[in-house]
Amino acid sequence: MPAINLLQQRTRELHLRNDIQKPGKLELKSNFNFNVKFAPDGRRCVATLYQSFEDKGGDESFSLSVTLEGVFDCMGVVTDSDRREIHLLAYDALFPYLQATVSQLFAGAGMPGFMVKKMKLDQTRVTLSQPKPPTLPIV
Repeated sequence: MPAINLLQQRTRELHLRNDIQKPGKLELKSNFNFNVKFAPDGRRCVATLYQSFEDKGGDESFSLSVTLEGVFDCMGVVTDSDRREIHLLAYDALFPYLQATVSQLFAGAGMPGFMVKKMKLDQTRVTLSQPKPPTLPIV
């Protein structure tokens, strides 16, 4: 059974625009992306989690985007099914950091109580990219 150990996480990018002029209800839409890149030996991987929020009405007075990155030790990765499982485990490990970052930022922006919903990822929908073979420089 594959397993991971989070070695390091960091917020790679964080963009906030809060130019809301009047109080009221703000309806947000969200965009989400998550990918995992494995080292050639399969013993390490880097996971990147991106999520953005913006006003559903198209008003550009509020937007937020966050990109988090995590470096993991991977154990028991032999098959593509193992890689798909690692994909899900890495998301589960990084999500609390995303949730904490976004909650703190929303509170600081004057909108306390905002919670990010965890996405339900399905292992059968995980797409694995094939590593590209190395190319030799033209001399």
